[in-house]
Amino acid sequence: MAKVHFDKAVIEIGYFSDLWGPYGFKFPIATSATANDGLIPFGDTIFSVSVKTYKGSANRGSDLSNFTEIEDLIDPDYTIEITDGHTVWIKFQNPGSDYYGEKATLVFEVTLASGGKADFYFQHVAVK
Repeated sequence: MAKVHFDKAVIEIGYFSDLWGPYGFKFPIATSATANDGLIPFGDTIFSVSVKTYKGSANRGSDLSNFTEIEDLIDPDYTIEITDGHTVWIKFQNPGSDYYGEKATLVFEVTLASGGKADFYFQHVAVK
């Protein structure tokens, strides 16, 4: 299965499709120590990441305890990969009929090699 770097605003996955991934999410690294043009500081890389999915439109200001976590959207049999120190690859699976017609927000909980931590939000994954 070929990897596809994702560049859209919405990923659509469905029971009758084969668009489960893996999908790549790029977190650009700043081009210099003084540049403010990346999500990751210059000279740093992503060390580890976990990804959670929530029903609806969560954002950085949201209290995630008010959102339903969709535990079955990320494929647990696929090992999340980090390539080039700043691209994260994940694969989806069918979360079940309870979520058909719903949109989900991905929350990437990133730990950097320097020890820094940050959460990044991606909207949306549409479950068809």
